[in-house]
Amino acid sequence: MNSGLIDQVALALFASDGMKVASADVSLAQSWEMSPEKHVAYRERALVFLKVMGEQMAELAMAEMSKLDESKGR
Repeated sequence: MNSGLIDQVALALFASDGMKVASADVSLAQSWEMSPEKHVAYRERALVFLKVMGEQMAELAMAEMSKLDESKGR
């Protein structure tokens, strides 16, 4: 898995938690860079999120494949 994806999810979680500095002059990326002590925790959360999402996507794909097999009479 690309670490860039992990970082993007970590940043999204950081933003969704309302961690951006409340100033129009400070971007989300700048807020992230100003909080290096939080990076490990948010990257861990990102990994868990991606793992669970991947498992759910695999289950969905298997269910849809089963439906297709049933409709084809297999």
